[in-house]
Amino acid sequence: MKKEERMLRGKLRKIGAMGLAATMLLSGCGGSKGGDSQKKTDESGMREIHYFASRAASDDTMVALQEVTEAYNKQGGKIKLVVDSNADRSSYDQKLHTMIAGGQMPDMFDLDATPYAKELGEQGKLTDMDAFLDEIKEKDSYIPLALNYGRTTDGKLYTLPLEFSTEMIWYNTDMFKEAGVTPPKTLDEMLEACKTLKAKGYTPFGIGGSDGWPLLRLLATYPFRMSGNEYLQKLAAGQAKMSDPEGKAASEFMAQIGQYFQPGFSTTDVATGLNLFLSGKCAMYPTGTWELNYFTDAKRPKDLNVDYFYMPMIKDAKTQSNEYWAFGGIGLSVNPNAFDQEYKDYLTYVVKNYSSAYFAHQHLAPQKVNADDKSKFDPLFLKVMEDTQKIGETSARPWDVVLKEDVVATINSNLPGLCMGEETPEAFEKAVDESLAENTGK
Repeated sequence: MKKEERMLRGKLRKIGAMGLAATMLLSGCGGSKGGDSQKKTDESGMREIHYFASRAASDDTMVALQEVTEAYNKQGGKIKLVVDSNADRSSYDQKLHTMIAGGQMPDMFDLDATPYAKELGEQGKLTDMDAFLDEIKEKDSYIPLALNYGRTTDGKLYTLPLEFSTEMIWYNTDMFKEAGVTPPKTLDEMLEACKTLKAKGYTPFGIGGSDGWPLLRLLATYPFRMSGNEYLQKLAAGQAKMSDPEGKAASEFMAQIGQYFQPGFSTTDVATGLNLFLSGKCAMYPTGTWELNYFTDAKRPKDLNVDYFYMPMIKDAKTQSNEYWAFGGIGLSVNPNAFDQEYKDYLTYVVKNYSSAYFAHQHLAPQKVNADDKSKFDPLFLKVMEDTQKIGETSARPWDVVLKEDVVATINSNLPGLCMGEETPEAFEKAVDESLAENTGK
């Protein structure tokens, strides 16, 4: 897809968002007007809490949340969790913004600690989760990296994590062995491994490019290794440029690694990219522990042998090898106008019981959970769990959470062209710098 086509698609999405906003404002979609949530009960007297979710209904976060809700009701609660699930993230964000702008804020919804969340918080439209957790004395039960991921740039907490995720690059051990390649410890070694794998006839690197964030993760690697999250924070504040050394290293790396992606990567979503790896059609694939169940002995294709490595290093790196992608994922936010005592009692029960339920599905939980009987868990899950106990003091912050949406859109529009050789690193840096200037005023 050419750059002009990608830009046109971006414009059409904005026009679509405007149309959706008009339609929803006229029809009164979602919650109640003015952002004031009215208490709703069904015919049986169950309190309805409407949850607008960015996850599929089959996602284990959703399954565990429903399990906890059922357990709460068995103990006398009267909560009916009404879920509206929209797993297409760009569509979800668009609809959420439109609902809130039209005074239709859901009772509960998923939200990242973006500049938009900071704006809502400053307007008093989000529940203060620091205060809530202090009140129920549960803040210390959370893993700091999971909880603090949900903090906005001013340190406020408006979300509760439903997961604790780490990201790694999975690789096909048979392909690596056949090509004589070992798991790379540095980014230079990863590029060399890609070159060798390609020469052996393999597709070195599979990626879900159309979803944006996988490419953003790779782009962020060099800057994080060079300066931790400092460069990203300066970008967001208008105090740094993409044409600075960290940004140049990032764009040049993407121009190099892009030649090793699968054909059509820019129109491949993460689900299709994952299937590409699971079907043995590429040697490496980056994803996180939320997909861990696909790699376990019980669910992985029998003829597929895999392993993983974390974010590779660079020479003179500022961050350590045990510091990489680790965070709480998109969190749960609460409409303060709906948050009465009945709702608070329910959410308190969720906080005290959710992580154990989620952990039972063999996922890393945002709170500290003990695996008393390890025989119940897949060896791969236990290995990843042990890794989390060795994570360093800091972790990489996703660019799409910290930077303003228009800047992220500019990066996403230009990254595929950079990776395909249609756009030079200098042109990419210029486009991003122009967007940063427009959105930061600096």
